[in-house]
Amino acid sequence: MKKLLSLFVVALTGLTQTGAQTTAQWPEVNHEAKPASRWWIMGSAFDETSVNNRMAEYAAAGLGTMELTPIYGVQGNDKNELGFLSNAWMDALRYTQDAAAKNGMRIDMNTGTGWPFGGPSVTIDEAAGKLEYVSGTITGDGAAEQTMSIALTSSNKPKLNRVMAYPQKGNDGQPTDVTQYLSGNTLKWVAPAGKWLVIAIYNSHTMQQVKRAAPGGVGYVMDHLDSTAVANYLKVIENAFEKSGVPYPKTFFNDSYEVYNADWTPKMFEEFEKYRGYKLEDNMDKLLALGDRKDTDGVVRADYRETLNDMLLNNFTRQWTAWAHKHGAKTRNQAHGSPGNLIDIYAAVDIPEIEGFGLTDFGIKGLRTDPKFTRANYSDLSTLKYASSAAHVTGKPLTSSETFTWLTEHFRTSLSQMKPDMDLMFTCGVNNMYFHGICYSPKNDPWPGWRFYA
Repeated sequence: MKKLLSLFVVALTGLTQTGAQTTAQWPEVNHEAKPASRWWIMGSAFDETSVNNRMAEYAAAGLGTMELTPIYGVQGNDKNELGFLSNAWMDALRYTQDAAAKNGMRIDMNTGTGWPFGGPSVTIDEAAGKLEYVSGTITGDGAAEQTMSIALTSSNKPKLNRVMAYPQKGNDGQPTDVTQYLSGNTLKWVAPAGKWLVIAIYNSHTMQQVKRAAPGGVGYVMDHLDSTAVANYLKVIENAFEKSGVPYPKTFFNDSYEVYNADWTPKMFEEFEKYRGYKLEDNMDKLLALGDRKDTDGVVRADYRETLNDMLLNNFTRQWTAWAHKHGAKTRNQAHGSPGNLIDIYAAVDIPEIEGFGLTDFGIKGLRTDPKFTRANYSDLSTLKYASSAAHVTGKPLTSSETFTWLTEHFRTSLSQMKPDMDLMFTCGVNNMYFHGICYSPKNDPWPGWRFYA
């Protein structure tokens, strides 16, 4: 019995020593180990006194990073608003970075205001694009001139790209570019014998404006598929940093892909041929399902969609990340909503980020719900894991999340409702938590302070 007791004491001593060693090896708590938060700056109306006060409060609450995202202003506070990227705005960013550093914190930054990327520097020619077209049929005899109007009724400022003619049933001709036969809005063409489907293809625009844009950030959403448009947009931001000498943030952020109805770009035909090896303009009738020639195996449509993916991945995501790296910064990106392979797009950035979509309950008995104020959870586990999967297969150490989005309404969300949502993120591979969100308020603004709708 004494021998057994001695063995027990030895084993217990070993466990105690192991525990002590484990405690001694606990890693240092860095920025990534602390929660971060989206930080809405309404009207970019931040001032140095309030920023210093707020940053001290955030640090005391345990936050490690604030992601600065300027949005529209507070009614009646116009005189205090700062134009995005103006000299005054860059000065405010500098003292905000200084205040964060004094409190052991860090400032991330949205690469723009509101979302998606865009603003006053984006011309209509570099704005998010969409396809518009006019079609009609003509029958030629190889001698007489045939006419057809290609006038397009649209308020989206379209520009004609190409006019193509496609042979129809019983016609053994080839797809033909007939743009040269235009006279104003009228096609005048001596068509070869047979029936032809004519399609006038326009580079049009979605006319989408930046959502919730801040002062100095109002304007068209840029064309994410056009490398030149993306480069020009980033150059404006780069110029503001270079001119002011303000340090670049540690991380630049891009919100979920909400570039609505953007399905075209002026360089679509050139890009398609580069990636797919044949001409899309020779197959627009198949893509649009017009006329007698059919895309029976779906190859044209599949290739078109894959080309959208290639353009978004290379012309936007990879270019944006390379630009950030050039300035010593990283990129954090929400790829969901993108018309492409989400794994590839998430993998192209430094920190892939997912987003929650409502109250998570895990079937917890007794968990509080508020009728009319609780939103059902639309998160899909497989979708949430795309970001962490991309990080895992490419060796990226961090996966982040936009957490607590749309759980309930303002001042109605309990900690008991928040914890399951955080648990959901952890189970999906998140290890870098961003809260959604905190709205900046001036120091002396009465409770409850400034509020953003989200």
